[in-house]
Amino acid sequence: MNGPAAFDVVQQRLGLGCARLGSVLGRDRANAFTLIQAAYDRGIRFFDTANIYGQGESERILGAALGSRRKRVTLVTKAGQYFPAWMRIAKPLKSTVAPLIRRSGAGRHLISKAREAPLPQNFSDHGLRASIDASLRRLNTDYADILLLHSPPADVIARGDALGLLDKMRDAGKAIKIGISCEDVQTGLLALDDPRVDAVELPLWPPTEMTDRFLDRARRQAVFVIGRGLINTAQPASSNDRWSAAQAALTASLARSEISRVLIGTTRLAHLDQVLDAVRRAETSCS
Repeated sequence: MNGPAAFDVVQQRLGLGCARLGSVLGRDRANAFTLIQAAYDRGIRFFDTANIYGQGESERILGAALGSRRKRVTLVTKAGQYFPAWMRIAKPLKSTVAPLIRRSGAGRHLISKAREAPLPQNFSDHGLRASIDASLRRLNTDYADILLLHSPPADVIARGDALGLLDKMRDAGKAIKIGISCEDVQTGLLALDDPRVDAVELPLWPPTEMTDRFLDRARRQAVFVIGRGLINTAQPASSNDRWSAAQAALTASLARSEISRVLIGTTRLAHLDQVLDAVRRAETSCS
């Protein structure tokens, strides 16, 4: 399959994960703009972000970079997590220290370790409303195509009041679809118990019997499934082996219509092109 057909599968099945846009370990603003422009030019119309990504900078970059093309793309954002006070106080220093940290192996290691600590959460009505309104301002839009609770614990999902607030935001025109971003498939199955859920985002690799059960239920319930974590599906000894494993997972995932979008999380144009070339080769081999 060549030309337009390859473009179609990119547009209809792939999304750009924007967690590292604007982050200390990500690319600078100019390179982030270039990446978004290149992704759009190459056919990607699905962009996934959150209020905490880059301390809000990911949303700002997306809103500015997409500009007048807003209506031609699907924007996903999330609410429910926030940065503690000390991180917010340090934010003005970010532009100064980020280049130094990117050049320092020790600095990158410290930031990576800090990211492993869970962020505080606020799924109250007031907290979610404030977070969502701030996200929409940063994204330079008045609605999100998909609005998700960001990694809520099982009791928050089961109680349902946080999703109820998202339901109200949808009724107010601030979202088209609502749902939950989950940390594992088991939580994804719990999310499917709520009939208000239109979309679920979760790691789907490596696949298990529970993954198949989740995807079957999501298909029957017409839930929009966003798969993330593809590139981390395997950790072989070499980077070439790791990419081969990820490429095989990508090809297999695109064959599963139950997965609505596969997120590619990258800040590097060369990496994005590598993924898109793999998609085109897979489509050609199936034609």
